[in-house]
Amino acid sequence: MSGQQQSPLLDLPYGPAPQQSLDLYLPERPAHDAFILLVHGGGWSVGDKEQYAAVGERLVQEGWVVAIANYRLSPAVKHPTHVEDVARAVAWCHARAADYGADPDRFCIIGHSSGAHLAALVALDPTYLGAHGLPTSTIRRVMGLAGVAYDLDASYATGMAGPFFGPVFGDDTACWHHAAPVRYVTPSSPPFLLVHGLSDTEAPPSSTEAMAEALQAVGVEARLALIPGEGHISVVFAAAPLVIDFVHAPWPERTAVASGSIAS
Repeated sequence: MSGQQQSPLLDLPYGPAPQQSLDLYLPERPAHDAFILLVHGGGWSVGDKEQYAAVGERLVQEGWVVAIANYRLSPAVKHPTHVEDVARAVAWCHARAADYGADPDRFCIIGHSSGAHLAALVALDPTYLGAHGLPTSTIRRVMGLAGVAYDLDASYATGMAGPFFGPVFGDDTACWHHAAPVRYVTPSSPPFLLVHGLSDTEAPPSSTEAMAEALQAVGVEARLALIPGEGHISVVFAAAPLVIDFVHAPWPERTAVASGSIAS
């Protein structure tokens, strides 16, 4: 662990909209190691990158370059705008990773709550990165903390939080499943770390378990950690050792992808 870091670079624009900005945390001596993009939570409707500054400060101590991105929020926008913004942030970060001393072939994405949904979706559905000429294999590892709606479908409309999803995903519940990351799992999906607190009263762990099962069913590495006593927010800090171990794990050789391909 280097422990040394530069002052963060704040509010870097990755797109023209005011909310398309990110904060960048840089180690004092970049080690040409992982680049991590963090996607904040907040139900696709609230939240800000500043709330996760402590996470960026912790991860940069490992020698990694860390970006924390904002994105446009509902009700001003609906799906797929949020994930399109995340894809734009991925493309911006990936193109500049080497300039900041990171290895673009060790690009990771981490999300909390609704940010975990967005992180998974951009890593699995080739539509979004494909719009920027990138394959989904650009993202080598995915970490979801207290994730929600991995298995989104019309049944979500009948739950207590049902009215909450309409302003985000639209009124036609029959189309909601198109935004479910589990729909896009394939044997070539990247490894996942999925962490959920068993005392989470805001989002049940069932969606996280469903995501892990879908990945494992096709042979994809999916580390599932259900942590007793941790809630929706506290799990972010409880998960830190698991996240660090996951990113530090040996990196296999990257599978070659044809230029311009959007297949993972």
